[in-house]
Amino acid sequence: MRHTRILIVDDSPTVCQFLARGLAQKQYQTLQAVRMEEALSYGSALVDLVITDIIMPGMDGYEGIQRIKKNWPDVPVIAMSAGSGENARDNTLLKARNIGADAILQKPFSIELLAEKIEYLLKRRGMGATTRVLLVEDSKVQREVIKRMFDKAGGYEVFEAESAEQALGSADIIGVDLMVTDIFMPGEGGLAVIHKLRGNWPHIRIIAISGGFKNTSDEKSLAAAGVVGADATLKKPFDSSALFEIVNDVLHRNPASVAS
Repeated sequence: MRHTRILIVDDSPTVCQFLARGLAQKQYQTLQAVRMEEALSYGSALVDLVITDIIMPGMDGYEGIQRIKKNWPDVPVIAMSAGSGENARDNTLLKARNIGADAILQKPFSIELLAEKIEYLLKRRGMGATTRVLLVEDSKVQREVIKRMFDKAGGYEVFEAESAEQALGSADIIGVDLMVTDIFMPGEGGLAVIHKLRGNWPHIRIIAISGGFKNTSDEKSLAAAGVVGADATLKKPFDSSALFEIVNDVLHRNPASVAS
């Protein structure tokens, strides 16, 4: 039985060798290319997954991803980039997502994180298009309950964060279609993450959730979520029918009607 073959594309031989050594320890076979033109010469029969840098001389990662997706439609692609400044990095990775990258990674990253992405993509290979959801909730139990709702519905790829800081610092936030966030969390609360998300990624739909409502200030906080940019709010506890009524509404809403 042959091992999974990973094609690494990066104009830095050092990066290629570092990733190859790390993936070999995870029992993956690797192929390396320092130019996208060389990478495309391998053919899909030899490759199970591609990891590519975006900014490279000659054919860059953008064109490479488009060609891979056209000619090797069943081969997942992980795009990686360090960028030059936070905004440049975010824009680079977002563009890679929008043209077809199945996952993105901000350099530097660990081999463990890369291996997690690879395993996930290989398991979901052939699933087709999905809606990407960022779930921000400090309660592990609540995250598991809500994630199960999305998993049962099908067609959703859920990323989890237990705090606003973790959500905003994760590369997974780039290319997300929908964020579902609690309002009351330790550290920066949900209002702060909604405000920052709306300013940096205005295309993302946002649903604010909260429960309790022991006093009017709790209800005012949920109402305030709409003021800072949430597209909809939902009171806990809720069932899947209530959740997806809201989800379907905000995802299919005309962008011009999104709250500002």
